[in-house]
Amino acid sequence: MDARPAAVRNFLSYTLTRLGVDHVDIYRPGRFDPAVPIEDTVGAIADLVKAGYVRAIGLSEAGVDTIRRAHAVHPISDLQIEYSLISRGPEHTIFPVLAELGVGVTAYGVLSRGLLSGSRPTAPTDLRARLPRFTGQNRERNERLAEALQKLAAEKRVTASQLAIAWVLAKGSTIVPLIGARTRAQLTESLAALDLTLSRDDIARIEETVPASAVAGTRYDEHQMRILDSERA
Repeated sequence: MDARPAAVRNFLSYTLTRLGVDHVDIYRPGRFDPAVPIEDTVGAIADLVKAGYVRAIGLSEAGVDTIRRAHAVHPISDLQIEYSLISRGPEHTIFPVLAELGVGVTAYGVLSRGLLSGSRPTAPTDLRARLPRFTGQNRERNERLAEALQKLAAEKRVTASQLAIAWVLAKGSTIVPLIGARTRAQLTESLAALDLTLSRDDIARIEETVPASAVAGTRYDEHQMRILDSERA
């Protein structure tokens, strides 16, 4: 990660050239760079906004202090952060600050890297095979949660993936789920979540079926968790 002002400008220049466009809609550092004050990074992007090369500024996996400091330099459009039924940490301290400042959410990992959809690592080269939630007893405990979600989804005649995506959508009008798909069938399945309306009772039942307190293991390994700015919130 390199969020120095010079790097910020260079990376954008390379991107515009590769894409063959004259601006990007949103520009964000992929992670917080502890070696560079966030004010310097956002200040550099703000200059690019003024110059017309960037429309809006975002952050990724940033904690409360970083969000406030960044927003004081230039309005932040949204925070990209992992958020799902079994990754609900942002609800406690980060989301209230976003609501206060009028910052939206781009939620990634809404299916918890396939855990909620029933997908499992099939080879040692699969990154998930090294993630705490997919290993050992953690995996067994989390699979039971996924199975409970699948049963609940079957009652509503939808898939677990659709229910998990619909839950994220129902948690706030300023939350946009990022959906990954390797096939057209997966994309079609995910988009069908837009047709699923959840009542307050539905949401409560889903959260009772998959309680955050029952999730085993962290979303990244110990090293990654230590360096995530959002986990310091």
